[in-house]
Amino acid sequence: SPKSAILTAADPGFRESLSRWSSIDLNVPDVVVQPISEADVVTTIQEAVAAKVPFVPACGGHSLWSTIENGLIIDLSRYKGIATDTSQHTVTIKGGVVMKELQLALAQASQFTTVGNGNTVGIIPYCVGGGISSYTPLIGYACENIVSARVVVVEVSSARNTDLLWAIRGAGQVFGLVTEIVMRTYDLSSMGNSGVRQLGMLTYPSSRAMEVCEVLAKVISGSDRPSAGHFMIVQGSSKEHVCNVAPQFFGTRPEFQRAFQPLADLEPDSNMDMPSTFDVHSDHLYSMCLKGDFKRFSQIGLAVLHPENFGSLVKLHKELLETCPGAEKSVFSLEWHTPTPDKGARENPTSFGLKGVDIWLNILTWYTDSGLHDKVQEFERKACEIMRSDIIPEAYVTYTNTSRDEPIENRYKDPGAVNRLKELKRRWDPTGVFNRNFL
Repeated sequence: SPKSAILTAADPGFRESLSRWSSIDLNVPDVVVQPISEADVVTTIQEAVAAKVPFVPACGGHSLWSTIENGLIIDLSRYKGIATDTSQHTVTIKGGVVMKELQLALAQASQFTTVGNGNTVGIIPYCVGGGISSYTPLIGYACENIVSARVVVVEVSSARNTDLLWAIRGAGQVFGLVTEIVMRTYDLSSMGNSGVRQLGMLTYPSSRAMEVCEVLAKVISGSDRPSAGHFMIVQGSSKEHVCNVAPQFFGTRPEFQRAFQPLADLEPDSNMDMPSTFDVHSDHLYSMCLKGDFKRFSQIGLAVLHPENFGSLVKLHKELLETCPGAEKSVFSLEWHTPTPDKGARENPTSFGLKGVDIWLNILTWYTDSGLHDKVQEFERKACEIMRSDIIPEAYVTYTNTSRDEPIENRYKDPGAVNRLKELKRRWDPTGVFNRNFL
């Protein structure tokens, strides 16, 4: 349609359209198409396939796989739509809607759903790839809350193409370009405390990491209230090496303080807490969404918190900062969620299949020198090796939204699900138009 944009290197907006969260493997395509409607998305894909031109979709620009050379990018930033239906407790999300836009729309309707920790992350790719969330302890993963979806010209729901709906709930990026999803929403009041959650930040010297980890493990396992959070290894504002515990608690401030009192009893260097509402869920992490530099974010699943392993991870992070100039923004962290109740969205069948994983190792490497690619990647590999030291390879778990390089069997743990996904891939995308996974 006339309102859609087709950009080439000669157009003023071409270079800006290529900007990404990370400059790793950033390519320059022949064309960037910015459709304004689903019909234009379909036409673009049809013409690209007919001409045998490879393409990739782009939404929020966070994916390392949304860039291509000798092909075209389908940039969904101009095609957006959000429609809430409070009577049905659903929200319809179209195209390139990002987290912050969804949060604002739902908060205005006194609703919430699963969202991630980045305001500029595309909501649809986040959801169809699993959708780990701080709200998982309450309502499950994002993919479990997908009610229906549209994949280019195919509509899937509990009544139509149910096999593909199952696949899209966790492997949606494999089967096509998902142009629309309908998600389950929940009343903000069901979160407790009138929809206000508590955020905390307790800071300790990294030399106390093992001690803090041991206490944190007991706090999490002994909790009778839902919470999530991160135990982070970072460089502090004064360039000191520190560990931060950042809980997110669903309850009142006094309840929060009681739940995490054992950590306060360790006498951290600083101890802060504040209320937070859904509309500003990730505003405090704004700097993490800045575009440019070289960044990679990956996640692997863990069974338990091991203080000894975490102590080794602290040493590795310190070595990374000491030997890789410009990498001081890199963060290694453990993310936890208290267990999700086996009801509601958790009862929905999904291909994601990682319902029992409540602890994740998050590896964010952030550096400025492209000559450090291989060296930094080796640190990432060592971090995974340390935290998997007591796990047999057959039990390795990897989050597919951030780590597509590991074996399929690490990302989808049920052999039956893998076989079913392979069968569906052969049926819906036998030539690998969208990607070669499961072929």
